[in-house]
Amino acid sequence: MNSTQIFTTVLGLELPWQIREIRFETLGSDDRELHIYLDFERGCKFTSRTGEQTVAYDTEERQWQHLNFFQHRCYLHARVPRLYKRCGRQSIPDRSSMGKIRQWLLFEAYAMLLIESEMPVCRVAENLSVTRPRIWSIFDYWLEKAVSEDDLSKVTCVGVDETSRKKGHEYITQFVDLEEHRTIFVTEGKDSGTVEKFVTELEAKSGKKENIELVSMDMSPAFISGVINHLPESQIVFDKFHLVKSLNEALDEVRRLERKENELLKNHRYTILRKYENLSGAKKAELDALLPCIPNWERHTG
Repeated sequence: MNSTQIFTTVLGLELPWQIREIRFETLGSDDRELHIYLDFERGCKFTSRTGEQTVAYDTEERQWQHLNFFQHRCYLHARVPRLYKRCGRQSIPDRSSMGKIRQWLLFEAYAMLLIESEMPVCRVAENLSVTRPRIWSIFDYWLEKAVSEDDLSKVTCVGVDETSRKKGHEYITQFVDLEEHRTIFVTEGKDSGTVEKFVTELEAKSGKKENIELVSMDMSPAFISGVINHLPESQIVFDKFHLVKSLNEALDEVRRLERKENELLKNHRYTILRKYENLSGAKKAELDALLPCIPNWERHTG
């Protein structure tokens, strides 16, 4: 078995695809690149996007980067066929015509795996010996593809919250599928119109607003108005975090007002706000001394 047969097996090539040439190029004393050139016989038929068997009327030279061959960068080159179809010619090379030649996807999959593991893009580019724009183009392509193919038909419970996009007051609103624990829509702003935009996106991806049973949010009047107007059949649930935050703010405001008349409350903000079981023994004793005058006071440990 010669090198061409070995690489044919490794790449999983099937007819009509075959290796035309394998070439090592020396770039420096210790820097070499492996280039594998793929081709097909004239007159071969390929399967188009519509499932038709057709011949190529033209080809386009394409290049993809493969995972490294040992320490050497590896590139695949191929004449990608342009195919006839029932309604005319396809204007771009049809990816389905490449059959099982998907080896460049290993490189892109590895790049995405590194990004998903929270490695900075600059480190990913350094690890794969490519430029940062190349990594960003891979990331943008697969992210756009995933978003465009997302199916929201089974979404029933949604969480919504806003966050600052940059320093200052540039906000975005994020919608999350609470059952799948994933972000399904992001848009600029934090007004009631964000809910309308979400409904439009939901219905464009096979979802139905009638299926949304629950919307969890903070107590923003804009979000409440948006849900009432655009998701009228949904139940609004205020999330625990914002409820506890509001209760703590109200409790602290009362403490500050009472502090003006009672020196015993000085320096006891967190003695009151923290959970009782999280207090030290000394702080528990101090809290018990502060609250004896409240009738029927019950200590909650949950």
